[in-house]
Amino acid sequence: MPPTIDSENRHLWQITAARDLIILALIASLLWFLYLLRDIFIPLLLALVLAHVFNPLITWLERKWGCPRPLTITVLLAIVVLGCSALFAWLGPLLVAQMTDLVLRLPDYLRTLASTYGIDLTQLESAIRQYGLNLQQILGRIFKTTGRALGFVSTVFGIATYLILSVALVLVYFFFFAWGFNGAAYRLSKYLPQSRRERIVEIVSQMDQAIGSFFRGRLVIACIMGALLSIGWFWTGVPYWFFLGMVTGLLNVVPYLSILTWPFAVLLKYLETMNDSGGNPGFVSIVVWPTVVYVAVQLSEGWFLTPWIQSGQTNMSAATILIVVLIGGALGGVWGLLFAIPIAACIKILVNELVLPPLRSWATKH
Repeated sequence: MPPTIDSENRHLWQITAARDLIILALIASLLWFLYLLRDIFIPLLLALVLAHVFNPLITWLERKWGCPRPLTITVLLAIVVLGCSALFAWLGPLLVAQMTDLVLRLPDYLRTLASTYGIDLTQLESAIRQYGLNLQQILGRIFKTTGRALGFVSTVFGIATYLILSVALVLVYFFFFAWGFNGAAYRLSKYLPQSRRERIVEIVSQMDQAIGSFFRGRLVIACIMGALLSIGWFWTGVPYWFFLGMVTGLLNVVPYLSILTWPFAVLLKYLETMNDSGGNPGFVSIVVWPTVVYVAVQLSEGWFLTPWIQSGQTNMSAATILIVVLIGGALGGVWGLLFAIPIAACIKILVNELVLPPLRSWATKH
């Protein structure tokens, strides 16, 4: 029987309720501090997420083939950097060309809408045309000139430096996080209370599985969805099919967010047909076929890709995911959208393991 402590001589942290409140307050304070310094901690957080995503592969190679972790991480980074560079060199010009052409043709599309539905868009058209011409000049300086491009580079040097530095920091942080991931987890486990260590490790393992499954699965699904939508919209004649498909795939990292691009695909198809033919476009060609492609890809994601790749590890209903995404977007913007679901999955695990059992026990006794 454990020794009793005189209630008058107990410290504040020896009172269970007070200790729990102190822990929750510390966690809330830490989250608020991280939010205030999010520009600094975002590269760290991204690197930690990437280390967590690739840790199973690195660990498997280490245990199966005896590959040193630093060597495995270096080879993995080289493959990723070279692969992304080759992919951008191959598809980057097509993506840039479609983006530029879309911006330049926005005034024509606006005139088509204005003449068809009697809308006055004179000022908006002038602003977009001016922006389109500026974008054309910028892209022309980057991709078609040499000496004149230096003037543009000096203008955006700060932004470019920040982006390059952020990517470099993420890669460096990823290397060290991935190198010491398992060792850090083992060292942290030594500071857990001996009586609760096994229980805490079990709960953390569930959270680890939920977070890893979400990020690994969403990245793979986003790539597949982007490719399928690009191919489908190319086949149905949607303009800027590659740009729209890749953007939709990227937005698909956050469930339900990809629906934002489907109306644009239909609208651009309608405007392109109106400009080319000058007549009334067919409903089937404009609305039905692009919609069929989008719905078919979304159904394949819900019925096949997500169950196969993610296996429902978050264990949350569709309505819960939608509410969580909206709350995350309202509180944290883009980063809130990205991290809302794994955070909610972790909170659900904590509630199921720590909150509900005492409530069920209390309910059965009263």
